[in-house]
Amino acid sequence: MGNPFDPFNLILFLIAVVGFIRLRMILGRRTGNEDPLSQNKYASRVSADIEALSKSRQKKQPKNKDDVLQFLSNEFPEFNKESFIDGASNAYEMILKDYADGDLKSIKNIISKDVYDGFNEAIIERKNNNKKLVNELIAFDKSDIIGAKIERKSALLTVEFYSRIITYVLDENDQVIEGSKDNPISVIDQWTFKKALKDKSPSWQLISTQSEI
Repeated sequence: MGNPFDPFNLILFLIAVVGFIRLRMILGRRTGNEDPLSQNKYASRVSADIEALSKSRQKKQPKNKDDVLQFLSNEFPEFNKESFIDGASNAYEMILKDYADGDLKSIKNIISKDVYDGFNEAIIERKNNNKKLVNELIAFDKSDIIGAKIERKSALLTVEFYSRIITYVLDENDQVIEGSKDNPISVIDQWTFKKALKDKSPSWQLISTQSEI
């Protein structure tokens, strides 16, 4: 038979006592004289409060593009649709050029790791094949926010760019092997930018890109 004063047994006993005391503090002591009607009223009130809170949260959750844009305007006083599109357009032009130049240092903070890795992989492959890419933005024909949602405590805005670009590839002798120096192509790009709602800075990050030529 084990020693009842064994230190291990004493520790288990103390844990059990502390747990019992905390449970009594949380739940209280039932005397058998509780009023069932008052308990039902209390339970109904709690249930009603939970339901009201749930409905309130559902109302506050923006469900479409316009609601999300209005929500962002309320949360971030500096945010408005026009300035965001201008900023996204400037980022588009800068990213297009730096990607072609093979230098991602200046844009590393405004693109996600996945986008960075994809760009960097393409740059390395291009360099290994002794190729150079030239991108020159001629004009934006149209830019607009086509998607907006709140997801996992972050805002996601998708911008569609209609642009005309001169793009071509040079070989190691600087001869054009793809594209044209003189004839711009029309491109439709859909870029998605993300911002954590707790981040009060004006910064957004590019998290995905899709293109149509």
